[in-house]
Amino acid sequence: MAADRFEAGWSVYAPVDVDESDPMAFLNMPVGRSVFLVGDSGRIEEVSSSVPPQYAHERFAARERSTGTAAGRKRATDGGATGADAYMAEFVQWLEQDGPSGQPGISGFSIVGPGPGDGAAGGQDGVIADEASRLIDPIVQQLALLGPPEWEWLWAEFAFTVSAEIAYLRFSSYHRSVVVPVPEPVAALVRDQRDVAARMSAGPWWRLLLTVTNRGETTVSYDYGDGPFPHDQLLPPEDYRNDLEAYPRPRVPAWLARYIDWPDA
Repeated sequence: MAADRFEAGWSVYAPVDVDESDPMAFLNMPVGRSVFLVGDSGRIEEVSSSVPPQYAHERFAARERSTGTAAGRKRATDGGATGADAYMAEFVQWLEQDGPSGQPGISGFSIVGPGPGDGAAGGQDGVIADEASRLIDPIVQQLALLGPPEWEWLWAEFAFTVSAEIAYLRFSSYHRSVVVPVPEPVAALVRDQRDVAARMSAGPWWRLLLTVTNRGETTVSYDYGDGPFPHDQLLPPEDYRNDLEAYPRPRVPAWLARYIDWPDA
């Protein structure tokens, strides 16, 4: 077992061994694996590995803040090792001996390090975010198939509106780096993912940023325009106006409003 520390507790999961000599091996990795979030209060929540870790941690931390239990408060005041560490030891022992729902026990436990922290999410936004996150997997799988043999990292950046799109894909290894065109079927998957993400209160992302290793470790970032976009990913003003007409949103970053000369800029 492995565990990552985050703001409100521990994320506990079974690592997946991947054949590092096969750059495409991670395509066969199981998706939707169980991850157990163990709160400092003693609360345990099972989530899917297809949910971005930062989002899952933020939502769990928000629930911890609002639903702290008396038992959790007692553990936090126990002497000796901290209450959280003691409870983690009990939980790991349970996993290694029995495991959830009669699954085989897993031996070997290591502390990996701290995880991300603040924020809150939930409600309808949380449901939509879960759906949007599931749509990332097929995008990553299709992108991986476009890479050269023995690639080690891929970076994909998508700057989309309803009327114009920019897609950038680069594969790298220790020996070389190559830029690869993004085919229309993949762009269509990204388009669909953005359409789902648009139903969140923040509106659709302006840029989707993906970083993937050949072990299947994926980092997903949504860019809502908190800072100016890179020059080579900045679309003409009318494309942003078209997008705002299709997807009205409560606020537009000041720099972007000035760029598109929006009436209320």
